[in-house]
Amino acid sequence: MNRRSFVSGMSLAGLGLVAGGKAFAMEVKGGRKIAVFTKYLEKLSYDELAEMIAPLGVAGLEAPLRKGGHIEPEELEEKLPAFVAALAKQDLEITVMASSIDRVDKKGLAEKQLRAAAAAGIKKYRLQHLRYDLSKPMKPQIAEFTAQLKDLAEMNKEIGIQGLYQNHRGRDYVGGPIWDMVGMLEEIDVKELGMAFDFAHATVEGTNAWQMNFQRALPHIGAVFFKDYKLTGRNWQACPIGEGMVDPQAGKLVSEILPLAIPISIHIEYVSGNDVVKRTIEAMKNDLATVRKWLG
Repeated sequence: MNRRSFVSGMSLAGLGLVAGGKAFAMEVKGGRKIAVFTKYLEKLSYDELAEMIAPLGVAGLEAPLRKGGHIEPEELEEKLPAFVAALAKQDLEITVMASSIDRVDKKGLAEKQLRAAAAAGIKKYRLQHLRYDLSKPMKPQIAEFTAQLKDLAEMNKEIGIQGLYQNHRGRDYVGGPIWDMVGMLEEIDVKELGMAFDFAHATVEGTNAWQMNFQRALPHIGAVFFKDYKLTGRNWQACPIGEGMVDPQAGKLVSEILPLAIPISIHIEYVSGNDVVKRTIEAMKNDLATVRKWLG
């Protein structure tokens, strides 16, 4: 069975998704947008993807438009209009573009991608992660990263798009401790470059300090990401939202503190093996229900 036959043969009713999901879409008209990160769905055609996501009732996608994603960076100008058009047929948008961009490069590829994204109506993009060299002093690296982000913010301002840096767990990830990234962003307008605050990674790196870190990052937040992890021995394992360490209080804080213009993206990272498409859509449906409950 080929991919198209497989997708066409998947009953939306069988996934527990019905047209009534469009009712949720009404929430985003004048309310907070919710998107789903479409990693693991990158092999679907544009129309197939839109048809699978639409019944979830979300505003749009956090779409991987990066190496190995829905569209390769070098092909973005050519292929993005068709992708956006396919989504629009299902009342969907690209809420956040997940990119391979982390600097203003000499070849100008970053600028070409961002101009293409802005022309297609995309307002926000996520940066590729930065990493420290732990064999070298930290302070000079922080200064270098700060200058790098300032240059990128200036280009974002000129183009009219907002960059977002996601905090990530790991021994050498820039932004993992939160406070380092906050310092780098102090002199940058959040409208040009801010943070995508990831509650799961913030919890992994600061189990009892995630809320303090959230409050400290607050002026710089341009989006929030929800997923979950559970601790097994010394290993963190991705799991459905609500089954791990992420505090449901995170949803309440988003509802009570963050402006409605700041969107949410749901990340699914615990699906693998056979039937990845079907199982990812099911996971999205379940995690969306949990987050909507947390939001109140």
